[in-house]
Amino acid sequence: MKRIAACLLSLLALAADAADLQLLTDNHRPLHFQQGDHLEGYGVDVVRALAEQTGDRIDLQQVPLLRALRTASETANTGVFTVLRTDERDDRYQWVGPLIEVETALYAHANNQPPVKTLQQADQAGRISVPRKWLVYSYLKQQNLKNLDGVETPEQMMRLFSLGRTDFVVSDTLSTAALARTQGMEPGRLQYQIPLMKQDTYIAFSLQTDPGQVKRWQQALETLRADGRLEQIRQRWLMNALPR
Repeated sequence: MKRIAACLLSLLALAADAADLQLLTDNHRPLHFQQGDHLEGYGVDVVRALAEQTGDRIDLQQVPLLRALRTASETANTGVFTVLRTDERDDRYQWVGPLIEVETALYAHANNQPPVKTLQQADQAGRISVPRKWLVYSYLKQQNLKNLDGVETPEQMMRLFSLGRTDFVVSDTLSTAALARTQGMEPGRLQYQIPLMKQDTYIAFSLQTDPGQVKRWQQALETLRADGRLEQIRQRWLMNALPR
């Protein structure tokens, strides 16, 4: 596995040689996802617009998030999007943002009546499933829940929900509908219960990246925000997010 990981890092470095910046991201509809042989999504369009504004050539790659963050912590001229900015990560990267606020919430089956009002009520009512790799899982573990079910992937979580094998799932409100559809489930089968977390997302650049270049990207983001292009991208990709 170490040899495979080393080969992957080498390939990423070679691909980035022709670009000014290497931008890494994972699969998270509708923010960033693979469509055929290219990447699409809100974050992808934002990054491309920023590169056009700054004049930088970029190389986009899709890799698992933790691997992307590790690569960006070791490699110059490398960034990861869209990333939640936490205290643990704060001094390990240079940040451009915020790109968009993400709300993570608890969802139940639509026929679950009445809605729960607290995490404790949900814990008493049934199983709460959430991917272990998500930051919200660590938060929920701190709440001393007895029915917290850590799973491997978001797809596994939603599959359990569609089969009626879990009572609650946790997801951000932007991607819940798309995630449900990956399992052949109508988004209307999920009912919003309570908010859990609200956090801004960013581009995390390596410390080895030129600070002046990072500053130009931040200035470019402010330009996109001021002239309305950022809002246009948001409306294109995020207007169909699952309502509360």
